[in-house]
Amino acid sequence: MGLELNDVRAPYRDFRTDEVMKYSKQMPLLIADARNPITVAQVMERRLNSERADWKNNYIDTGDGVAFPTNQDKFKIVRSAQFLRGVTSDSNFSDGALILNCAYESVGGAEFSRKDLKSILGRDLTLDEVRKHPVWQKLAGNQDLLDEYTGRMFAEMGKKWKYTGAMGIYLSGAQKVETARALAVLGLGDRSRVGDGSGLGCDKCRLVGVVPEALAGMIIQPSLEQALAVVNRHSGDLDLRRK
Repeated sequence: MGLELNDVRAPYRDFRTDEVMKYSKQMPLLIADARNPITVAQVMERRLNSERADWKNNYIDTGDGVAFPTNQDKFKIVRSAQFLRGVTSDSNFSDGALILNCAYESVGGAEFSRKDLKSILGRDLTLDEVRKHPVWQKLAGNQDLLDEYTGRMFAEMGKKWKYTGAMGIYLSGAQKVETARALAVLGLGDRSRVGDGSGLGCDKCRLVGVVPEALAGMIIQPSLEQALAVVNRHSGDLDLRRK
């Protein structure tokens, strides 16, 4: 048998199949394949830069999570949540949410008050509201990315479906125990909303895994002309003569 010298794994993989439809069953397969669960920000980047229509046409479950205390007012947004990477069919659930093994207060993430965000939760938003939304800003992690995403997706949704409101944040309520859920990004036909409504044990999840090397592919490489220009600009500082 010849040597296996090339990496042939696709950068992105959808772990949903007809036999494996639960988040709690897809996550162990994703981890075993040495991948990371995709984040909301990475879905945004793919919708901006990929020509594959499936990125925009489908909902995608992510590794970003939301944690809830028993207090009905508070919640935390956790990017690349560690507690979701350990989800299996044997995890403890309550009404579709993961029962936290650690105290809510020890969970890292940005904490928000439902009272403070009452006017911009649970409804579709204007473009300007999305760009200023603290939850969207946390999920995007970059204002430039959020600005570009909202501009292009609102334009596309407005042209195709005449939507004027979109990208709402929809979250579940707290329970009698401290819990967490995974966030999903809906397709553009569903206004590209973000929510946690799919239970981790329900048959409606589509978890996408990313190989770590895929992030390197997002780095913009200079053109040959640009590279030569840099060399020429600094050639006077180099002594390339043979000794």
